[in-house]
Amino acid sequence: MSAADTPGESRFDRWRRTAEAAAASAGETRARVVRDLAAALAVLVRRVRIPLFVVGLLPLTPALMLALEGLAVGGRSGVFFLVLALLGAWPGLWVLWRRRRLLRAIDPVDELAAELAQAYDVAGAWAKAGDALQRVRGAGPGLRGAGRAARGVWAGVQLTRELFDRFSDLPRVAPFLPVSLQFTGYLCLASLVSTVVLVALAVAGFGVVLVT
Repeated sequence: MSAADTPGESRFDRWRRTAEAAAASAGETRARVVRDLAAALAVLVRRVRIPLFVVGLLPLTPALMLALEGLAVGGRSGVFFLVLALLGAWPGLWVLWRRRRLLRAIDPVDELAAELAQAYDVAGAWAKAGDALQRVRGAGPGLRGAGRAARGVWAGVQLTRELFDRFSDLPRVAPFLPVSLQFTGYLCLASLVSTVVLVALAVAGFGVVLVT
């Protein structure tokens, strides 16, 4: 009997105690990884907060100029200018809103880590994935086997949707989903393009104001 064994302890109790210790160790490792991930995300957001602010602010100045020109022109042309100004400012305003959402997600970092831990606690989901994979592997030949394989694939698709919904339902984790970050990148590009277009329209609108 080893030093770690307890007198009178059965073999089953020793196995159970060993399993519980291993699970606790794995839980501590996962908690540490989640804390490190939350800290890294916080650093990343703090680094991009100023560039995002600049990109979001860029189209607002020419949009304001175009709106003032529309007020000066008046009539239908003025309304048209105002509509263009609002449409052009929208990508920048959206970038600023998503920037605010990212900043709120990391403040405080401990709450972000807690939600990340909740999001990655998907033991039941991985069990479903194993069941779906087993269905596909054991489908067998013929039409009947194809039907079983299709049901297994559908179970996998449903699992993916469940995991995505699980992440999306957490307000601090949702902004860091790949789809959300990709959309933020597209908004930044749209804001830059909108700035160029608004500047050109504002210059043209200034000429219209001088003529009228």
